[in-house]
Amino acid sequence: MTRTRLSLRRPLAVLGATLLGLTAAFALTAPASATNTSPSPSASPSATDSPSASPSASAEPTPECVKAADARYTHTFDGPQGKASITLTNGPLCAGEEQELALVSYVTPSAKFAVPQYVLDTSVKKFTGVREGEIGVATLDFQVEVPNCYTQVDFVFGSKIIDPLTDTSDRYGDRKVGSASGIGHRSTGPQAWYNGGSGTCTAAPEVIAQSDCDGNVELTLVNRTGNAAAEFTITGSGGFTEKVTVPMRKIETRKLTPAQAQQITVTAPGMKDFTGGWQKPADCQQPEVGVPDGSYESTCTEMTFRIVNPEDGATVTSVFTSNKGETKNLTVEPGRTGTVSFKAVKGLTVTVTGDLDSGGPLAWEQPKGCPSGGTGGGAEEPGLPVTGPQAGAIAGGALLLLAAGAVLFVIARRRRVRFTA
Repeated sequence: MTRTRLSLRRPLAVLGATLLGLTAAFALTAPASATNTSPSPSASPSATDSPSASPSASAEPTPECVKAADARYTHTFDGPQGKASITLTNGPLCAGEEQELALVSYVTPSAKFAVPQYVLDTSVKKFTGVREGEIGVATLDFQVEVPNCYTQVDFVFGSKIIDPLTDTSDRYGDRKVGSASGIGHRSTGPQAWYNGGSGTCTAAPEVIAQSDCDGNVELTLVNRTGNAAAEFTITGSGGFTEKVTVPMRKIETRKLTPAQAQQITVTAPGMKDFTGGWQKPADCQQPEVGVPDGSYESTCTEMTFRIVNPEDGATVTSVFTSNKGETKNLTVEPGRTGTVSFKAVKGLTVTVTGDLDSGGPLAWEQPKGCPSGGTGGGAEEPGLPVTGPQAGAIAGGALLLLAAGAVLFVIARRRRVRFTA
């Protein structure tokens, strides 16, 4: 059997084709690995991360709050209706900052600017600063009453109100919202002041007088229903005079002393003159007066009367008349004590009259233990002397009785009896 000889040409051709295919595949895939887009630590920074990037590429941070001096506003104003509003446009204000504003209405003597002017109504509010994260009020609304006569209405920065407006008083000037310069220029909008109305403003004055128990008179001057200030003139006793201006819908009081209040006259345009003076009120209470204490005592030798007058008492005077024809007067001031005495005799009586009254005669009563034969005793006249042994016994007994009598005299009781006024 004859075998065909193997040839190497075919395997070599297959191997060569395979190598050419692998080489082509490698050549095609090599660019893709060079442009790998996955991030790596060695990647170059972008243009926006470069320090040389243009400043216009980043936005500037805006401020979160403003100082009151840098605040700006817009406003509305309706003078005839007494209304206004103002809005903070670049706020809020920073913490600790504030801005006050006021709307004020006046009663005036003319539809054009004229003085004097008196305040009728005011509305005062303010913007206040806020802390980080807080929301501030952006708009404030104001409303005031406008009189039904000649008037002026002003919307101003600040809370200081001028009342009254006169020839010599301050002016609001560029504090008025919407002014061409100054603080008022910080707000954009119409001129926030108004003069107008119709009809002359008049007052409606009244007087109320009230007397007290000490002689004073308090005058209440009322201008409760008028639409202008009332001018009162008060005239009192002793040359007293005073002029008082009471603004529209206001009340003033004045107190006149007892020296000024005996005769009072009050005048005001548009009011009937008031005349009067102090009159004691019906409910005045009389001050309490302390009650004096009257008493008397009988001793073996005297009948003595005593009056004790307290500090809050009144001066008292009494007359003491005895049945023996003797009369004595006694006056005792508050806080003092006074006494009168009469010699004790049998049958003595004394009657007290005047501020203190005994209500009848008071009799002297001899205390026990008074010595016999003494004043008021009325003892019998002595007889013939006793002699002999009996005389000695009698003498001893007499000495014993004399000693006992002396002791009783020393400790003699006193009796006090009150008498009433």
